[in-house]
Amino acid sequence: MNFLTIQGPPLKLSQSRRQMFTARVWTKNKMGPSKNLQQKPEEMMAGPVHAPVCLSAFPPFLYFLILISVLFFSFSFSGLAVFAGPAWGMDPRNPGSGNLGLTLMGGYNASYLDYTEEQNGSTLDRDYGYLNSAHIQARLENKTVWTRLTADYYWTYNASYDGAIQNLEGQLTAYKASTHEKIYQYEGDFGIKAMNASTSTLTPYLGIGYRIWWRGADALPDYIEKYTWYFAAAGFNYIWRINRLTAGLDTALHIPFDMQMKTNVAGLFDQMDFTLKKRVGFGVQLPFTYDIYNNHAKPVRIFVYLTPYYQFWPVGGSGSIAMTKNGIPVFDKNGNPVLAHEPDSRTGIYGGDAGLGVNF
Repeated sequence: MNFLTIQGPPLKLSQSRRQMFTARVWTKNKMGPSKNLQQKPEEMMAGPVHAPVCLSAFPPFLYFLILISVLFFSFSFSGLAVFAGPAWGMDPRNPGSGNLGLTLMGGYNASYLDYTEEQNGSTLDRDYGYLNSAHIQARLENKTVWTRLTADYYWTYNASYDGAIQNLEGQLTAYKASTHEKIYQYEGDFGIKAMNASTSTLTPYLGIGYRIWWRGADALPDYIEKYTWYFAAAGFNYIWRINRLTAGLDTALHIPFDMQMKTNVAGLFDQMDFTLKKRVGFGVQLPFTYDIYNNHAKPVRIFVYLTPYYQFWPVGGSGSIAMTKNGIPVFDKNGNPVLAHEPDSRTGIYGGDAGLGVNF
């Protein structure tokens, strides 16, 4: 949540805004049972708040997805043209893991989210719970060049929020509720196979990705925050084959950039754009596949797959920014501008991706 530091007189809002207006903030102190706060906004002093974001604008990540798709296939075919030859077929003298040609994969991803916001060593609030997800992946490779494009969509309407309600006078009430989470994540990777011997293949790779997350729902005291950032990936992919089975390890550092969080406090204030501090995260995967059909004459291979994984995203807090309404700064009773900032946070997601793939 965005943690607003506000000290001032009650804000005079229009009659259309006369509704319960509360916000979520977590406290370690036991504060009694949750309850609804019925004061009108004009009877409250402004405090920590959180708001929905307009989702009607054309999503910029579609441009990004098109770009990395073009780069993915451009690098793939150029690399295959340079390094190809007999590599397109299985080389009996040095087959490696046997993953050659075009591979398409898709399936269901069951995962668990654990998100916390922190300030001065204390936890402010926490979102956690099981996520549904769809996963698709495309790889194009020969004995030397390895490329991969992935897309993941996570969602739930029943994550748990553990924190407190804070009214606009700063009064806290312990609060737990269900909330929504929706995450899109895209990544394109390119690597050169450093080892392709016996029955195993090792590929260092570099990549670029984009992540967008809508946290919460537009139902006070719940709210939506929109987080976006790009990231560079640097890692390696190791695959080992024995007959129909492959097993592997894929791990990478994630270096984010252009990290943003946006909110407009349910239209009560102008949109605030928080610039978040960059911190390096990582991801680990353990991919397994089993061939259920393998025609060496074509060649065509159909397989099932299972990939346990974990990803970790630490995020640094933002600086303070001044709140405005219709372009006019909001001041407290002492004439100081009302400020808001986003605290530090960390997100862990772990789970398993299972589905069906084809290689040809």
